[in-house]
Amino acid sequence: MSFSAFFWDLDGTLLDSYGVIVSSLCMAYRKFGVALDPDVVLWECIAGSMKQYLEKTEQETGVSYDSARDTHVGIEESRLHLIGLMPHARETLEALRERGARHFVITHRGSSSHVILKNNGILDLFEDIITAEDGFPRKPDPASLQFLMEKHGLDPAAAVYVGDRIMDVAFANRAGIQSILYVPEKSVAQPDGTETYLVRDLAEILTLA
Repeated sequence: MSFSAFFWDLDGTLLDSYGVIVSSLCMAYRKFGVALDPDVVLWECIAGSMKQYLEKTEQETGVSYDSARDTHVGIEESRLHLIGLMPHARETLEALRERGARHFVITHRGSSSHVILKNNGILDLFEDIITAEDGFPRKPDPASLQFLMEKHGLDPAAAVYVGDRIMDVAFANRAGIQSILYVPEKSVAQPDGTETYLVRDLAEILTLA
């Protein structure tokens, strides 16, 4: 199958950011006297979402969702320079674009998305970016993906969403496009067979496209 439009998740897909996310969250909760297990935090955020984890932890600890979120964001924003790219992310994006592919981002991350992509020198590779700041329903609701498809006149049959969680696969399925589930070594994600393709290295996408 030849894809001409690639929609990308950021955290854990293009960005090697889970270490910073998890450690920043642990630091945030320590300010409220709560100790978190980093391994549990990572599993919860990949199996579900950060939002779901904060809501669950609010019930368990009494630390409000808003307080935890705002404290975490403040800590993480001071550490954005520590976030790099996943292996072969840049090379894969550039090789695909040389073949004529168009790149888009749809992420739950907020305004820091642009900062991190610029820090890593790949911001200009993307034609359009939707973040949490744009106000679309969260994945797997397909509204944001459908919006970009229509805005840019893209053919669903030639579009694919690349992400590292089952939620990303459901997102693509609901939008009527194919999916690539990226499960690198040591990931806690568990493929469930609903993905169109499964890759262990982003460079493998070049053999699909």
